[in-house]
Amino acid sequence: MSIYRKWFCSCRGKPVELTVVDQNEDQTGEATCPRCGASPSSDPKKTITYKDIEDWND
Repeated sequence: MSIYRKWFCSCRGKPVELTVVDQNEDQTGEATCPRCGASPSSDPKKTITYKDIEDWND
């Protein structure tokens, strides 16, 4: 069983799933909202939420 975390931003009124943006070859990217620029590490308006998804296929 694996657990995956999906990030959402509610700056538009309803939660929209965020996509991961790669920063460079050495570091993994971070989920960032394309509209407001918020991310899990920088969320001044507190619009970022997450949901853990269990995958039982592993």
